[in-house]
Amino acid sequence: MVATKLHIPPPRPERLPRPELVALLRDAPRARLVLVSAPAGAGKTTLLAGWHADPLERRPFAWLSLDPDDNDPVRFWSCVLAAVRTVRPDFGADVAAALRAPGSGVTELALPLLVNALAALHEPVVLALDDYHVVSNEEVHRSLEFLIEHLPATAVLAVASRADPPLPLARLRARSELVEVRAADLRLTDEQAAALLNVGLGLDLGEDEISRLRVRTEGWAAGLQLVGLSLRGRADRRSYIESFAGDDRQIVDYLASEVLERQPAATRAFLLRTSVLDQLSGPLCDAVTGGGGSAAQLESLERENLFVIPLDARREWYRYHHLFRDLLRHGLGLEEPGLVAELHRRAYSWFRAAGLAPQAIAHATAAGDVAVAAELIAASWLEYVNRGELETVEAWTRALPPGAAEADPRLCIARAWMLLVLGRPEEVEASVRAAERGVLPGPIQDGSRSVEASAALVRTSARLLLGDVGGAAETAVLAARLEPDREAPWRAIVTNAIGMTAFWSGRSGEAVDAFGETVSSGARVGNHTARIYAFGYLAAIAGERGRLGECDRLVEEARELARRQFLGEHWVAAMVELAAGEAALARADHDAAEAALARGLELARRGGLRLDTAYGLRALARLRREQGRARDAEELVDLVRRELAGCADPGILREEAGGPSRVARAPARPAPAGQAEPLSVRELAVLRLLPTRLSLREIGGELYVSLNTVKTHARAIYRKLGATSREDAVSRARTRGLL
Repeated sequence: MVATKLHIPPPRPERLPRPELVALLRDAPRARLVLVSAPAGAGKTTLLAGWHADPLERRPFAWLSLDPDDNDPVRFWSCVLAAVRTVRPDFGADVAAALRAPGSGVTELALPLLVNALAALHEPVVLALDDYHVVSNEEVHRSLEFLIEHLPATAVLAVASRADPPLPLARLRARSELVEVRAADLRLTDEQAAALLNVGLGLDLGEDEISRLRVRTEGWAAGLQLVGLSLRGRADRRSYIESFAGDDRQIVDYLASEVLERQPAATRAFLLRTSVLDQLSGPLCDAVTGGGGSAAQLESLERENLFVIPLDARREWYRYHHLFRDLLRHGLGLEEPGLVAELHRRAYSWFRAAGLAPQAIAHATAAGDVAVAAELIAASWLEYVNRGELETVEAWTRALPPGAAEADPRLCIARAWMLLVLGRPEEVEASVRAAERGVLPGPIQDGSRSVEASAALVRTSARLLLGDVGGAAETAVLAARLEPDREAPWRAIVTNAIGMTAFWSGRSGEAVDAFGETVSSGARVGNHTARIYAFGYLAAIAGERGRLGECDRLVEEARELARRQFLGEHWVAAMVELAAGEAALARADHDAAEAALARGLELARRGGLRLDTAYGLRALARLRREQGRARDAEELVDLVRRELAGCADPGILREEAGGPSRVARAPARPAPAGQAEPLSVRELAVLRLLPTRLSLREIGGELYVSLNTVKTHARAIYRKLGATSREDAVSRARTRGLL
């Protein structure tokens, strides 16, 4: 995000003191919400900044200036988190992880963690949200209401808005938990109007003139400032004041045109042409205007009080007052309509070079350069999807002309991946087919992957989520053939696809090779979600082979990576926790197994992972049987069957889909004294492969042991089970609940 969103506007020398209003905001011990609601130009931002600057206010302010891009709930709360970190740098690591967890509601997962983090603060803070009226997303409103209702005493929320936000104001008002400042409260008195006009603008007006102007503008700060600017240098000042009629907001149009007309031609052109920008800096304005000296021009405009607001103490970034900016844009459209698109093109070129994708996309869209906007979205969507800001990407595509996104294969593929991340794999195929119908204007992403390769990748992942292992295996092979470059940025996704289809097909040796490549290639390109997913499956395979120490190491490595990358709440960590549960179950550590399996199942369900969910339920059923809870185990077996009922091809879980529960009964515990001799961990590993079509030699390959070792384990299995053949051993093992 642009850092200036988090900067509190620095006080201006001519700032009007509002001690009575500041005291009202400062000294409200029961307030949860401070609401400053008034039209544009009333002084809302100035009041909040003045409250922050008041020497009697000891609380630090976490400040966030909102803009329309913040209608994405994940982005909104990520910005809030960044704001709090300006005063508490280590705040809310678990909140960041929850925000990046697709498939979970922000209010249900992240907001309780945010409330807890605020409650743990040693000193209170004020969270100030400026320009909240730009927010229209219902989920943002609901989540903010949740925060207000659960806000601890260590925090106060301050909101500045042009209109009352859809929050429970009446309830807060009835509980005396709301402090309100409205337009009537912000109207300037004669004394304050004199300070603005005579001290701030140096006009030396008489008391009667000031009183007339204040009455005519109803004490509206922006209106008075416009009047003052229009009076500068006038010889007929008194007659102008006498004739001035300002009994409604239409005075703005008149006064603004007057102010603009009185500016030098170069200043006027600068104001109009830079009005296409939401934020202003010297280099950016130079690029847009095609001239030089913009930094000095901005400083001059600030000194002249021409509605230019500094956004940082170093005076590197500014913005126009929103009211004035809107008027300038209207004037630009009237005076130089043919230049507007070119100004936006210059802006998107500058932002693109600066690596600021959202601003570049917005200006390319405003310029009407659909192809450029689509290219920018295609190059940027993955980063934002990985951060959980899916609604941001959707907003980019919605802003394009109707049908543009649907006609661009790159954006169709982007939508398919977003649906996948949201846990809606059944909707993926339609977007993939739309991509295949289009004509590709450029690469899908960095690199040279074709639509066919991208379609194969996303189809593989969708089919795995839907439980179609056979179908996924076909497209995984195709993806590997179309993306053979081991250095390609997307290689980690290809190898993960190969690894998952191999795992669920019962080819664990092949899966280990593929996931191992994912770990290394994912580290090279920074694809941490793919690496965590791969670590989980590698841990599961190690556990199944009886290598519990290796399983533990892989689990801890994955958990640490997830912690560092704020991905602990992401569903890619599901198999990590399920593997940890299996290892704990093998050690008969029921408490640890219970916790890890429950966590793994929570994550698997969040991502819509049918096979992973069935895998975890299967292990949980074994745990219940070991605990002597046979009825609970059978209920879990039924859950496994229901989970797999809609799967076209559940691979190694196909027997659980409709037959008896062979794996739900496999205890990894020694049998009580007097019962049959228990199988060792290695023997159990061999036993679990006996029902497959693998030969003993192939079983050895899967377990990385020699044929002779497998034969030795098989003979021990037959002896302990009293079996005379492989088929007999499988049957007896099922009867005893070992399979």
